[in-house]
Amino acid sequence: MGRLHRLQPALWLVAIAFYGVGDLVTTVIGLRISGIIEAGPLVGPLIDQYGVMSLFVLKFLTIGVSYGVWQVIPTPHRTGIPLGLAVLGVAVTGWNTVVVSTALFF
Repeated sequence: MGRLHRLQPALWLVAIAFYGVGDLVTTVIGLRISGIIEAGPLVGPLIDQYGVMSLFVLKFLTIGVSYGVWQVIPTPHRTGIPLGLAVLGVAVTGWNTVVVSTALFF
């Protein structure tokens, strides 16, 4: 077993913490600030149409489907699923934090 394979539980925790929670929290905070909008081509229209709750549903479905696919993909390829979500989550949470900080402090 490779090192990344052994790190899968930690990768899932990072994915949930940043993609699931961090992005969600920073997006909700950002949407409360005048002048900040959701620019995502899928998420933006969903939030406009159904409100922030649609983001909760989308996150839940994305993580759930990703976990389901992770269950059936053979090792070592399956490691890419939590790794991808973790990297994406850290990136978007970081970006959202920069946007919110800029709007609040500059």
